Amino acid sequence: MNSSISLSTTTSTTSNERLAAAIAHGGTCLAWFVAPLVVYLIERDRSSFASRQALQALLWSIFGTLVSVATCGLAIPIFMGFHILAAVRVLEGHDYEYPLVAELARKLQRV
Repeated sequence: MNSSISLSTTTSTTSNERLAAAIAHGGTCLAWFVAPLVVYLIERDRSSFASRQALQALLWSIFGTLVSVATCGLAIPIFMGFHILAAVRVLEGHDYEYPLVAELARKLQRV
């Protein structure tokens, strides 16, 4: 899926993986870059699901920061809305892909 939101069900994830992914997404509300970075560093060798979600959240935060600077902060609520939606979706057991950064996250994870 090339820059579209994926809401497919992921049945093979554990509750710990879903929780780690939700912390990566939702944690951006309190710690913009830190939460997804910490989850990624902890989960990158343990869980491909949680690390992929955390990497996407990190990339989305970086992209959101750039857009927010360009729009004098007007884009912040939109980017935060995506983070919250992603946290809810992964807690429900769905794989979530952010627009524009999902493909880059897949490529970076293969490296």
